[in-house]
Amino acid sequence: MTCMEMVTAAREKLGIAYFVFNDGELSQISQSQQITYNRKTSTAIGKMNWEGLAETVGAKYLEIGKNEELTSIIENSIDLSASGIPVIVGVDIEYGKRTRFTSGVVKTVSGKFSASAKLRFAGRIIKRRITG
Repeated sequence: MTCMEMVTAAREKLGIAYFVFNDGELSQISQSQQITYNRKTSTAIGKMNWEGLAETVGAKYLEIGKNEELTSIIENSIDLSASGIPVIVGVDIEYGKRTRFTSGVVKTVSGKFSASAKLRFAGRIIKRRITG
C-alpha cells in the first residue's frame, strides 16, 4: 500500500474506511522468521503518525484505544464513510502469541515436506536455537 489510493478516495469522495492494525512490526513475517531462524530481521516498523497521514491525504482519523470504544468508533467510521469521507481507523494491537495464520502456514507447509526434509528442517531449527 502506498497511500495514493487514499488520496484518490479523498479526491473522488469515496467513503472508504481503512483499518490499520498496528503493532509496530510486520508480524506475520516476524513470527515466521522467529520460528525458522530464531531471530527477527528488518521487521520493525516503529511508531507511525496515522493521524498525520490521514490529514495529509484528506481523510479523517479515528483511533480505537480500548475495547469499550470499539462499537462507537466503528459506527462513527461507517457514518463518515457513508457521507463520502475516507477514514483511517488506527487499531493498536499486540501479538503476544503466534497468530492462527502463522500457525496454519507452518502446519500446511511442514505437512508437504518428506520425512527426511522434516528431519533436516527440525535439525536446522534446533541448531539455530542452540547457537543463536
